[in-house]
Amino acid sequence: MKDYLIKGGELITSGGPVPNKGLVIMRGKIALPGAMKPDSLYAGLSCSLNFFSSAKNPPENPARNIPSHNPGNGAGAINEDDYEMINAEGLYISPGFIDLHMHGGGGFDTAEGNTTSLRKMALFHARGGTTSFLPTIAAGPPKVMEKALAAVSAQYLRTTGGAGILGAHLEGPYLNPGKAGGQNKSYFRAPDVQEMEKFITTADGCLKMVTLAPELPGATEIIRLLNREGIVVSAGHSLATYEQTRDAIRAGMRHAIHLFNASAPLHHRRPGLVGAVLTSREVSAEVIADGHHLHPSMLMLLREIKGKRSLVLVTDAMGAAGLGDGKYKFAGREIDISGGRAELEDGTLVGSTITMADAVSNMIRLAGLPLQEAIHMASLNPARVLGIEDQKGTIAPGMDADIVLLDEELNVKLTMVQGEVVYSGL
Repeated sequence: MKDYLIKGGELITSGGPVPNKGLVIMRGKIALPGAMKPDSLYAGLSCSLNFFSSAKNPPENPARNIPSHNPGNGAGAINEDDYEMINAEGLYISPGFIDLHMHGGGGFDTAEGNTTSLRKMALFHARGGTTSFLPTIAAGPPKVMEKALAAVSAQYLRTTGGAGILGAHLEGPYLNPGKAGGQNKSYFRAPDVQEMEKFITTADGCLKMVTLAPELPGATEIIRLLNREGIVVSAGHSLATYEQTRDAIRAGMRHAIHLFNASAPLHHRRPGLVGAVLTSREVSAEVIADGHHLHPSMLMLLREIKGKRSLVLVTDAMGAAGLGDGKYKFAGREIDISGGRAELEDGTLVGSTITMADAVSNMIRLAGLPLQEAIHMASLNPARVLGIEDQKGTIAPGMDADIVLLDEELNVKLTMVQGEVVYSGL
């Protein structure tokens, strides 16, 4: 594994972009400049200090250990020639994007149930700034869903050559037929504890999120089972009332997918699932910022209500993402993509065709968010949902070296996953 030194550019921090004077990547981690051993990695310290020297102008004391915290004295400076250089001049250096809800891309779908498709998806989305994701499995016949789970399990936490796989997301099959959205309601069924236990066993530790309709009989038992297993429970494709949603939150539901879409509309006397999510601080909410699923004013409203910590950007991308306009298949049904908008024959929206970089750009363009806030919603917030914010989601020493370089128009110029460059357009 190569060690890297990223020079120039601006680091995206919670306070906004700051000049980068040298970012060291060692053994797949972001390292304190000058730290030469894994036990010299520290979380929470500055990772942009001027501790670097050229071989032509060596430091007075070239000790290869933790440097002094006085950049001006040269003590502990390290040799740039020991690293592969990445020139980020004129670019933003962002934490990698984490996609919690993505069915496929580049012509490949999680439902195909093979590791080759997962790796191809991972490569495609890495070009859009995604450094890790949850391959999402739509409702389908039990055997199809089990096969897809087994494939994710086989590729879980293994190198893909692209974005890393953090586990699986089951979007179904316990969804409400009255709010099927782009899914195939013929595959929906009542919550079944035994079936869910089989899914958990098949996943072998890789099942990280399950979306269900909390109003369905038996849903509460499923929520409690998933909580005991440490699996995030999400609400979606639902006609739940406010009271039913609050009961699910008390049982352990902590997330909601594509808020406002595929759920009962918000009403001032019947707030429903949307109202319960908006008024529950412990529940995070994801949005598809593609310009089709939500009006810009709704994106702004969600930003104001859910705040910086609880709003998550996702793609909900399908296998057809990246293939251009035309007719394709999703969940056994024909969809039509025109101008990036995917629809069923009756006009129902089906997933999206965007990348995470698109989602970030759209939140800035449509909702007027500052750059750092939009990136926060694509990196740290999804890491918090999964409970891995101590590993991913920020640029700080000790964190996984999941990094994206973006130009001023937020085009992805380089994607690094755990210290490996998986895409470069530099």
